[in-house]
Amino acid sequence: MSLGLFSSLGSLSPGKLADFLIYPPGIDLTGPELPSKEIQYVVLSGRVYDAATLEEVWPVKGRKLDPLPLSAD
Repeated sequence: MSLGLFSSLGSLSPGKLADFLIYPPGIDLTGPELPSKEIQYVVLSGRVYDAATLEEVWPVKGRKLDPLPLSAD
């Protein structure tokens, strides 16, 4: 990946940037690629963020997620 984040993205496993993702009901997650445009929430370090705006919705509503680093190294 051109931003140096390839090893930190792309799957759910230790060392990745998100803890887990939340999709709205009815989204087909059985295909070969996950529908990334349909992600509703991202959980990072135990905090829940709106995927479209990156605003925290829990535990502190309205706080913006800091920009990601250009290199995870």
